Amino acid sequence: EVEVEVNDSLMRFFDHCAKFVALVEENDAAMCQVNAFKEGPEMKKVLEKVASALCLPVEELNADLVQVAFLTCSYELAIKNVTSPWCSLFTEEDAKVLEYLNDLKQYWKRGYGYDINSRSSCVLFQDIFQHLDQAVEESKSSKPISSPLIVQVGHAETLQPLLALMGYFKDDEPLLANNYARQAQRKFRSGRIVPYAANLVFVLYHCDHVNASQEEYQVQLLLNEKLLAFHHSNETTSTYTDLKEYYKDILENCHFKEECELPKVNVTAVDEL
Repeated sequence: EVEVEVNDSLMRFFDHCAKFVALVEENDAAMCQVNAFKEGPEMKKVLEKVASALCLPVEELNADLVQVAFLTCSYELAIKNVTSPWCSLFTEEDAKVLEYLNDLKQYWKRGYGYDINSRSSCVLFQDIFQHLDQAVEESKSSKPISSPLIVQVGHAETLQPLLALMGYFKDDEPLLANNYARQAQRKFRSGRIVPYAANLVFVLYHCDHVNASQEEYQVQLLLNEKLLAFHHSNETTSTYTDLKEYYKDILENCHFKEECELPKVNVTAVDEL
């Protein structure tokens, strides 16, 4: 028997962040880049090809319908290992366009598009480090580690903002409706960052044979079972002291209530974001 605690305020922080809900989640204007790409030349070309293949007037299709067909293809392939008839509608280039459409949505809704997307996840980030701090303190006191393993279960919507808060997969240029070609080699690919069963693991090590006391506790990060290099060192192992120092501002100065409070003055969503 494993005791499970439902903590939506932690794992579904985005639902509890009034600023995010009002200015991003429920604000159509926040997705202007996504909507512009749906009407852009790349999507128009895909629409025309799909309409021709289905012997339909192109006016009867839109980007949302084509995306449903593409997702049906991808879901059946990923979940059932079955090549759906819908897959025959798309070439590899079409798939890249539709991938970019989804990445645009994730970028502006869960990633770097707006600061509140990632800042709202600081409550989870701080919680992770509180557990790591506790393990370090117990180890230093020669006490048994009270929680040697902590598993927190959420969604891609939980993980993507957290990784953005930590600065991972950030491109020099933002993802926009008009820079599809320039983003061909982009880092921000949501299908690779948060695929099915995506997971992020913090591993804390106690090292006995070290040259300095600050090297006694070290950390590794694994995303989807693969080691992630740390930003501050470009290495896959960091001392816990250095890691906390690198993220000091988030750990000390990101306060969920203040970050998520709606502005009291009457400003537009664009101005606020």
